Amino acid sequence: MRRAAFVVAATTALTLGTAGQGWADTTSGDITTSWGDRSRIQLTWADRNSFDNGALAVADQTCDDRSVHATLTIRTGSGAARPVSDNHNTEGCGTTADFQNIAATDPSGIRSLTMTLCRSAPGTADECETGYIAVNPYFGS
Repeated sequence: MRRAAFVVAATTALTLGTAGQGWADTTSGDITTSWGDRSRIQLTWADRNSFDNGALAVADQTCDDRSVHATLTIRTGSGAARPVSDNHNTEGCGTTADFQNIAATDPSGIRSLTMTLCRSAPGTADECETGYIAVNPYFGS
C-alpha cells in the first residue's frame, strides 16, 4: 500500500512539475538490480545549483541475509563527484526503508545525480549496480 501511494505521489508531482513555466522540475527513477533488490528516488531540481524535496525508498526483496543501501552522488559543475547520502535498509527480507528531505547544493552547480544500489554482508565486498542518473535540466551544457 505504501509503494502504491509513493508511485501516485511521484506521478502527480511529475505531472505538476512540468505543467508550465516557472514550475520546478521533478524527476524520479528506480533501480532493480540483477539480484532483485530495488530503490526508487524522486526529487525536485530547484535551479542550476541545487535539488531538494528528495524521497528515497530502499527495498530488500531478496531474503539473502545481506543488507541493502542506496548511495547518492552528485557530479558538480567543476566535474567533481561528491557523495550526498548513503541510505541503509537493515531491516531484512521484504522491507522497505523510506528516507525524506534529501537535498544538495553546490556553488559550482550540479550536473547530475547518480543512484547506486549495493548489498552488503560481513566479511565480503559490497556488490553494487549503478542504474539511475538524473541530469539537472537547469545546468545547461
